[in-house]
Amino acid sequence: MVDFLQNEILRSLLPLIIINCLAVLSFFIFLFIYPKKPKDQEIISRMHETFLGLIFREYWYWVNKPFFNFFIYFKIKPNTITAISLILAFISAYFYYLGNFGLAGWILIVSATLDIVDGRVARMTNTVTKSGAYWDSCVDRYSEGVVFLGIALYYQNNFIALLATIVALIGSELVSYTKARGEAIGITTKRGIMQRAERLSLLCFVSVLHPFFRVIFKNTSVNPEIVMIGAMILMAVATNLTAATRMRIIFQEIKRTE
Repeated sequence: MVDFLQNEILRSLLPLIIINCLAVLSFFIFLFIYPKKPKDQEIISRMHETFLGLIFREYWYWVNKPFFNFFIYFKIKPNTITAISLILAFISAYFYYLGNFGLAGWILIVSATLDIVDGRVARMTNTVTKSGAYWDSCVDRYSEGVVFLGIALYYQNNFIALLATIVALIGSELVSYTKARGEAIGITTKRGIMQRAERLSLLCFVSVLHPFFRVIFKNTSVNPEIVMIGAMILMAVATNLTAATRMRIIFQEIKRTE
């Protein structure tokens, strides 16, 4: 039994440990060079109320710079990158449906990274277009929706988890819709802590650690799904609070100008 558990730990966690060690190492390298590195004005201009600080955002752009250079070198269009991220989101959703959260999480990380890359590549190559921005926004909604759908289908027999996932999906869509609707009438707000980057970060973090939770709780009475269910509940609450905050701000601004 001990040998089996050790093999399972090795099989389940060794790739995760290696990748996380590399991520931690790269982050410490970035922290060492960060004070001397010119601040990215584009990231600063896009900052908003969030639990993902400036350092983490700059690190993510820095560590993914090879992706930017790769797509630029091979002249891959930003809209194509966006389409690839959508395909990966569907694949990720399928593995969520199967219950393979670890693999689904890693695929979602790649999909989310490409969602960052497309806009950056467009700006770096001076190919920013309104049609591209519109395509990217639509793909974001489809990507997020299908991932939540995959999770909901997996939890279809667990009422609390299913309800939390559905409410999180509604809140996520409303966060984006309230901002877009406000911008349509000339009012912009970035308030709220559970925006798209934060939702993806939370979901990916919990997902890639899911194999670890299964091993840890294997011989206990604790359901290893409790962490993912807890993340869905947190997201359900935080996304709807974010949407409600934006609704209040925009509504008050509309009333003030009427």
